[in-house]
Parts: sequence; structure tokens; C-alpha cells
Amino acid sequence: MMKLGKISPLAFSRMKQRGISIDALNHLLAHGQVEKQFDGAQVVYLDSPTPSLTWGGNPKPRLYAVMDAAGDVLTVERRVRLRG
Repeated sequence: MMKLGKISPLAFSRMKQRGISIDALNHLLAHGQVEKQFDGAQVVYLDSPTPSLTWGGNPKPRLYAVMDAAGDVLTVERRVRLRG
């Protein structure tokens, strides 16, 4: 379980643009999978092994955050995987 540190101005701006709440970011950090990068950065993501669809047939977005070695949030994104 990771704790929410500082959020960079870019990350905060992206969160507002993409409609991602602080609660969603806290949930991501508490329950997400962590992938460590060679430079100390971390990518935290919520993902499922198979692409899941909403009832409308559209791909369901997955949430991820990029954090630096100190634990500060650099950016937050919703990624949509298309089948194919």
C-alpha cells in the first residue's frame, strides 16, 4: 500500500482534465500494482489480465499514475485498450 505524496502541478492539471478524483488516486495507490523503473520512478496501475467492456460494448479505461523516486505523483492517466 502506497501513500499519496505531493502531486505535481502537471498531474493535478491532468487529473482535472480527465475527471480523475483524489479518491480515485488514493484507491489506485492503495490497491494498484507497482512497476519499478530503472531510474527509481514507479508506475502504479489498476489493470485486469483481459480487456473488460462496459455494458455498452466500449472498452473500460484503466487508471495509472507515474511517481518519481521520492513518491511524488508526476502524472495520472486513463488508458483505454482496444481489442485487436
